[in-house]
Amino acid sequence: MILPSSFYDQDTIATARGLLGCSLVHAEGNETTTGMIVETEAYPRRDPAAHSFHGRTDANSVLFGPPGHAHLFFVYGMHWCMNVVTGTDEGERGAVFLRALEPVKGVPVMQERRGTHELRLLCSGPGRLTQALGITGEFNGVPLNSGPLRISSRRSVFGSHTVEESMIVQTTRVGIAKAREQPYRFYLKGNPHVSRKAGLAHRKISENGPEGI
Repeated sequence: MILPSSFYDQDTIATARGLLGCSLVHAEGNETTTGMIVETEAYPRRDPAAHSFHGRTDANSVLFGPPGHAHLFFVYGMHWCMNVVTGTDEGERGAVFLRALEPVKGVPVMQERRGTHELRLLCSGPGRLTQALGITGEFNGVPLNSGPLRISSRRSVFGSHTVEESMIVQTTRVGIAKAREQPYRFYLKGNPHVSRKAGLAHRKISENGPEGI
């Protein structure tokens, strides 16, 4: 049930929508932790807010490689965040930013790492989810269809998650200064683990997304 690399070899926006309901898994022997992806943001290659916009560097070189790999980056000197490399054309890769998960497996481990027993505070944010799952910079560049860090399909061993188009909210991105007006943020409507709801700090576009996006 692990997503094949071909899944990521498609349009970045389509991948951001398609990852909702899938499971991010960190297999650590007896301490495997899993969360269902409930919020993503798309960053196409030519997007001014994309890490790859100004060209290749040592820090973002993973974004210019094959799709289906993890890109880890450090923010505020304290948080690891995770992108998933996407796109069909080499040199024109995009990225899907993982913003929130719903805890599924290994909750006690997540609670210990996060220092809280409140479920909503475990993975409801890009820095929280990596801390909860024990994901650090050592995973930068690893493929997501093999090894300890992987993404399983909606029909995974951890349960089947049906995601209808009516369940997907599309809105503007948050926490960025450039191209914040782009409607490239997606989340599952009504899910309590989403980092921020529409209308609190940004503009809601629609529940199904504008036609063609």
